[in-house]
Amino acid sequence: MAADERLFEPQLREFPNLTVQPWIEPLHRESLRAYAARLARIVDPGQPCFVGGASFGGLVALEMAAHLRAEACFLIGSVRSSDELPWQWRVFRLIAPIVGPEHINTLAGTAARVGSPMLSRGTIRRMRKLAAPRAAFVRWACWAVVRWRPSPAARRVRVLQIHGAADRVLPVARTRPDMIVPYGAHALTLSHPRAVNDFLRAGMSRV
Repeated sequence: MAADERLFEPQLREFPNLTVQPWIEPLHRESLRAYAARLARIVDPGQPCFVGGASFGGLVALEMAAHLRAEACFLIGSVRSSDELPWQWRVFRLIAPIVGPEHINTLAGTAARVGSPMLSRGTIRRMRKLAAPRAAFVRWACWAVVRWRPSPAARRVRVLQIHGAADRVLPVARTRPDMIVPYGAHALTLSHPRAVNDFLRAGMSRV
């Protein structure tokens, strides 16, 4: 969820004008919409552009597009709205209003300690990572995602979406991509760079 420019190395090699904006520090209990608006002010080229992102970055890009002269927003292994999130995320939405990102490390640490009889090893490993001090940005991102509702302006953005058929993080069955990559998992930019690059190139040429 806190991926950096390494996730887009194949695209950076293919598209010389592509830039990958580093994440900025979120403010205390800042919403995803507000965060995206701040990020858009930093990257605004002052002219028509394309924006996009993978996974969590796609949600941020969609909200950023509403503040830019964006021709379209590319979603790579991402979703168009919070209704397309897996049920586990939507369940957490019920307690997100009373549990802030600063509490998630405690909850994750407790789950890792007492949940071993019920949780898989992979889930316990992820809970431990989430509880680590260096995971503050990821904890905020998790909290912001479950509270997110697309803004009216974001709903009007033209979306071009590519998704992996085997994505287990954000299952393709819950969303409506323009292109589904056979056997593609969540990190499409790295596992299927040619498909992603061709999709980006075709999308930009159509707009």
